[in-house]
Amino acid sequence: MKFLTLSYPFAGVSDQPDGLRVISLSIPNTFLNLSSLPSQLSSLSSLQLLNLSSTNISGPIPPSFGSLSSLRLLDLSSNSLSGPIPPELGRLGLSLQFLFLNSNRLSGRIPEQLANLSSLQVLCLQDNVLNGSIPSQLGSLLSLQQLRVGGNPFLTGEIPPQLGLLTNLTTFGAAATGLSGVIPPTFGNLINLQTLALYDTDVFGSVPPELGFCSELRNLYLHMNKLTGSIPPQLGKLQKLTSLLLWGNSLTGSIPSEISSCSSLVVFDVSANDLTGEIPVELGNLTVLEQLHLSDNSLTGLIPWQLSNCTSLTTLQLDKNQLSGPIPWQIGYLKLLQTFFLWGNLVSGTIPSSFGNCSELYALDLSGNKLTGQIPEELFGLKKLSKLLLLGNSLSGGLPKSVANCQSLVRLRLGENQLSGQIPKELGELQNLVFLDLSMNHFSGGLPLEIANITVLELLDVHNNYITGEIPSQLGELVNLEQLDLSRNSFTGGIPIAFGNFSYLNKLILNNNLLTGSIPQSIRNLQKLTLLDLSFNSLSGGIPPEIGYVSSLTISLDLSSNGFTGEIPETFSGLTQLQSLDLSRNTLYGSISVLGFLTSLTLLNLSFNNFSGPIPVTPFFRTLTSNSFLENPNLCESFDGSTCSSRLGHKNGVKSSKTITLVAVILASVAIAIVASWILVSRTHKYAIEKSLVPTTLSPGAEDFSYPWTFIPFQKLNFSIDNILECLKDENVIGKGCSGVVYKAEMPGGELIAVKKLWKTKKDEEPAVDSFAAEIQILGHIRHRNIVKLLGYCSNKSVKLLLYNYISNGNLQQLLLEYGYTMNITEKSDVYSYGVVLLEILSGRSAVESQIGDGLHIVEWVKKKMGSFEPAVTVLDSKLQGLPDQMVQEMLQTLGIAMFCVNSSPAERPTMKEVVALLMEVKSPAEEWGKTTQPLIKLSSNQR
Repeated sequence: MKFLTLSYPFAGVSDQPDGLRVISLSIPNTFLNLSSLPSQLSSLSSLQLLNLSSTNISGPIPPSFGSLSSLRLLDLSSNSLSGPIPPELGRLGLSLQFLFLNSNRLSGRIPEQLANLSSLQVLCLQDNVLNGSIPSQLGSLLSLQQLRVGGNPFLTGEIPPQLGLLTNLTTFGAAATGLSGVIPPTFGNLINLQTLALYDTDVFGSVPPELGFCSELRNLYLHMNKLTGSIPPQLGKLQKLTSLLLWGNSLTGSIPSEISSCSSLVVFDVSANDLTGEIPVELGNLTVLEQLHLSDNSLTGLIPWQLSNCTSLTTLQLDKNQLSGPIPWQIGYLKLLQTFFLWGNLVSGTIPSSFGNCSELYALDLSGNKLTGQIPEELFGLKKLSKLLLLGNSLSGGLPKSVANCQSLVRLRLGENQLSGQIPKELGELQNLVFLDLSMNHFSGGLPLEIANITVLELLDVHNNYITGEIPSQLGELVNLEQLDLSRNSFTGGIPIAFGNFSYLNKLILNNNLLTGSIPQSIRNLQKLTLLDLSFNSLSGGIPPEIGYVSSLTISLDLSSNGFTGEIPETFSGLTQLQSLDLSRNTLYGSISVLGFLTSLTLLNLSFNNFSGPIPVTPFFRTLTSNSFLENPNLCESFDGSTCSSRLGHKNGVKSSKTITLVAVILASVAIAIVASWILVSRTHKYAIEKSLVPTTLSPGAEDFSYPWTFIPFQKLNFSIDNILECLKDENVIGKGCSGVVYKAEMPGGELIAVKKLWKTKKDEEPAVDSFAAEIQILGHIRHRNIVKLLGYCSNKSVKLLLYNYISNGNLQQLLLEYGYTMNITEKSDVYSYGVVLLEILSGRSAVESQIGDGLHIVEWVKKKMGSFEPAVTVLDSKLQGLPDQMVQEMLQTLGIAMFCVNSSPAERPTMKEVVALLMEVKSPAEEWGKTTQPLIKLSSNQR
């Protein structure tokens, strides 16, 4: 008998009558593009190896493969196979040693029949859509060395303790699943285990101290779970451990000093937990440690100088703790240190000049501490320093001229200190500087015109200083500038005409200066501008009609407290996306009817002018009080928007017969309600007492549902606000989340809607835009098959309601902003959704979070974050920010693509084809990723 090994695409492959037998068929990484696996493969009775990985095959796995009794290796990975894993594969029990079904679209449960594969050494099922639980019977596969089921988000249940019997196991990967329960203590029996990847799951409980018996363990990935309790000191027994990732849990207690016995440890990350106590000085014994992440805990005490013995350290992140005392001068011994984050602590003293010895230092962030003294000139001798952030301290003295020596600087943030003297003109020599923040200091003198030489500058912020003189017209040469804030200084003269060159500028803030003259007509060129604040100056003349052509103005236009005269230009009708307009305290006059076209307004102040005529009759203007129109005696109310019905001066009293009628109706309703309540109480006294003693947060009785209500539908609706309020009862609650509670409401005509009542904003919080406005802004203008349709919204002085289509099959919170991950995105409207998904991935936030991010939709949150002069990197998930700069830069490029996708103008969004092309340019070669020793947040599929 002859045997044949095939390594090329097959056509009519079969065993031959002359005794020729096919024992191996291997054609990986070949574009076969088959809709199903060829049926004739099942007839190859002598087949021992079948490798069809990455061949673009779809369809189900044939159950007949269970008859390939000689098969030792079956690799169908990285295809588009669907359907269940055939239980018939369990018939290959005596032969099959390697089974690779990962990276497909396989669904259903993991067949318990796979436990019959007694010779199996490798079982890879990761990155599918399998559901159910891990069969406990797999604990009988005593030859198994690798078990990988990660990347199956619907895989649930507890981890079977029987897996602790697999003493030959070297790798167990179950990350990015819905697994829950505790980590089995029986895992301590896995004496050959090298990698335990169990991150991003619902696993809870403590870290088993029994893991200390896994003497071969190299990689322990338990981050992004729900683990509690303390870090077991028994982990110190793991002499071969190189990566210990426990971040993103709820671990408490102190960091055990025994960890210092893990002599091979390269990466130690316990950030984002609830750890307390001091940093063990013994950590200084970890001489091969490269990354130490302790940020976002409640650690106290001093920074141990012994950490300077960790001479291999490249990353040291201690930010967001309660550390105190000085920065050890011995930090200068860390010659390989690239990143040092210490922001958000209580550290005092001066900045050690020994930082100048850290020749590899790339990013230094000491912000938000109690540091004093001067900025050491030695910092500016660092040839690789790219990011220097020292804001929010009490640093004094001047900014050394030697700053020009640090040509590598990209971001220089020194705001919120007590720095003084003149801003050195030598800053103009920093040709790579993108971000310059000198705000909230005591700088004086003029603004050096040499700053105009920094042609790549994107942000310049010197607000709240004592800078004098005219604004250099040369700043107009900064054609890449996106944000310019010169506010709260003593600038004189006019606004330079050259500012019209800022074609990328999105925020121009010049308020609280001594500026004179008129607004230059070149303002029309700022077609990216979203915010313009010229308030509290001495500007004069008319408001140029050119402002009305800056249709990109969406956030705010503030011209208040100047000397402007004349009428509001008719071109203002083009500012349809503007949310806030303040023209108060000028000498403006004439009609305000043009403002009726500004349909996106949420704030308006026209006080202390001389406007006249009727107030526009629009839903927004109906919500305004007289405070928006103070000292405009010739303004009047109107029923039709063209003729006056009453003077505004009477607005504080009972304004009209309509108001009187409304008050009468309310009083009558209250009287009826009182009588009805008395009858109800008398009949159900006990029930009423119980309800009054146990108030619920969902009870509408605890809210102020009083009139007046604003009710703005986005389509014709056959019900009223009263119909809605009647349904806001406990028994109609269908869900609640971080932003509000959702009620099922049946309207009089039988129509079902979902009503979302947003939680009240805490009194001590003053978000610029709440979740109500954010959700209206996004959902009110989107019509997409994967986004719930917003029917309208209602609000009074304390309650805000969103009205949606009711969807009976599914959870409303999951559907509100759920985008089609598995769908082919081809339409331009879908590009926006894809951009939102990218932002969610990069930031680690959901689309709308009211408690984290001020209730803003993620698109607005990112814009606000970047618009508040924060570096773009702060948008990224905190766990991504510490990765190597190459990776961070790639993620920032991806962030730029995401913002390109969510452009407010559909015409300016790329096509999906263009998005793919842009992403392909960002992606690094695989070999570059393989060189890093950093822990990847999303580990590759062979670590799941």
